[in-house]
Amino acid sequence: MRLPKKIGGSACAPDSLAAAVILFGAVLAGVILFAVLPKRGFSENENRVLEPAPSVSAETVLDGSFMKSAEAYVVDHFPFRDPFVALNTAEQLALGARDLGADYGADPVRGGVYFGKDDHLYEVLLPDRSGVFRANAGALAAFAEKSGVPLTVLPVPSGAQEQPENLPPFAPSHDQREEFEALKRTLGPGARVVDLFDALSLKTGADYYFRTDHHWTAYGAYAGYAALAEAMGIPPAPRDRFRYLPVRKPFYGTLYSKAVAPFQQPDILLLPYSASLSGVTQQTGRTIHAGIYWEEYFGRKDKYSVYLGGNPAATVVRNPKAAGGRLLLLKDSYANSMVPYLAENFSEIHLIDLRYYNRDIYDYIKQNGIDRAAAVYSIKQLCEVSFANKLRR
Repeated sequence: MRLPKKIGGSACAPDSLAAAVILFGAVLAGVILFAVLPKRGFSENENRVLEPAPSVSAETVLDGSFMKSAEAYVVDHFPFRDPFVALNTAEQLALGARDLGADYGADPVRGGVYFGKDDHLYEVLLPDRSGVFRANAGALAAFAEKSGVPLTVLPVPSGAQEQPENLPPFAPSHDQREEFEALKRTLGPGARVVDLFDALSLKTGADYYFRTDHHWTAYGAYAGYAALAEAMGIPPAPRDRFRYLPVRKPFYGTLYSKAVAPFQQPDILLLPYSASLSGVTQQTGRTIHAGIYWEEYFGRKDKYSVYLGGNPAATVVRNPKAAGGRLLLLKDSYANSMVPYLAENFSEIHLIDLRYYNRDIYDYIKQNGIDRAAAVYSIKQLCEVSFANKLRR
């Protein structure tokens, strides 16, 4: 009697051995590439600093920080990381994910990015649970009372607020009109608060927000400028006075950095020019820069820093051709792209970024002969970054 042949015996061994060799080779290749490839300190695509090499000591080993740092270091410097990050985004979208790049375990909670219609990315808007907005609104009210100059406040709604029809179906999104109404109540008659909700809506027939970035475009900044100028009783310069020239290289903004996707189309960054801006200068400390635009950012990923070179704590833009007085502009980065327009009206614009400015703002007003003040902030920034202590004596 013949015994049946043994199933799964030595005949399968060569296949198993080949698979093991391939797996071992892949792991070994990854280790070698990780060891020999140069390490970057900054990811242009993700717009963030990458984890540095971990430091080994008895203290870091015992408290567990060495292992956490080592794990983050390997993840941040894995060979061919950028293609894998893009592949991960595509996989999550294919599995039905809508909110990418969120951190709901953080304090305060951070929302992620929605992939919307018309190739648009949008910030996920969340209500303020930390009290930051309430403190900032109260500080602006105190500033309006104590500064001695008239204040106009321009709270800028986010793209997700102004273009809800482009969000994914049933995507939750906080209504920023709540903060707008609260800001008006808090400031009361002490300051003028400008309503931009209708001016920036898709119902106007124009798209005023970048597809890959949270900022408004040059056209959106003009709409904000026109509303601010009218609220201050100043005739805005007509838009057809400006020529809009494109930065030749494609622009991938901050939202793309949170959810890198291989299929995402870039933005085109347009910069407004006019004849009356030819003599404009920007002074930061003792350094004077000719013009508003910093051309060294044309070839970088962070192209929005073309405006003013980023966000200095304090900088002064001067236009000898403008007939207006001296404007103090309390601001976040949304205001940067308004400066080419405001320079048409004011001989001096004193831009103060309270995230980085640590001197007495009331002394600054007296020392520089400020005539009026404006505060230009995205509503999202008012809910997330506290500057209240900078405006209280």
